[in-house]
Amino acid sequence: MNNTMHEKFYEKYAWIVFPVIGVMVLAGAIPHAFGFNTDPTLVQAISGKTIDELKVLNPSFFNLYNFYFSGGGLSDLGFAFFLIVVSATAFRRAQKWAWYSFWFIPAYFLSWVGLSLTLPPESIPSLLPPLTVFIILSLAGLLLPFRKFFPKKER
Repeated sequence: MNNTMHEKFYEKYAWIVFPVIGVMVLAGAIPHAFGFNTDPTLVQAISGKTIDELKVLNPSFFNLYNFYFSGGGLSDLGFAFFLIVVSATAFRRAQKWAWYSFWFIPAYFLSWVGLSLTLPPESIPSLLPPLTVFIILSLAGLLLPFRKFFPKKER
């Protein structure tokens, strides 16, 4: 029997959630990879100084900060690329290894929530809303096609 004929709409198209997350991550990663901070108020909330003040007061520290910030952007580029590619190929074809490995995505963003909670309280409002969206989207993308990956046993 052909399972694709009986596939529900949300099972068939749930894979699209992950390229959407990948594109959203990509949109933030590109400026970060080039050293452009898209949330300078976060730096000020954490350090008590603007990015320009950090650059003038301690150029060596700023260079270190910029190195890790840009490196994080490059890491996000890789994360987004593999997320888009695996979701458009293996996850879309309901390969179980992709479903299991994609549980890393909500875990990753939950880890960011945990890390964010260690920051000063005034910096949390700029971080939690997008992280929450990513967590909800990734859980929906995993749970909606559950029966596609694990069909009921036919008797």
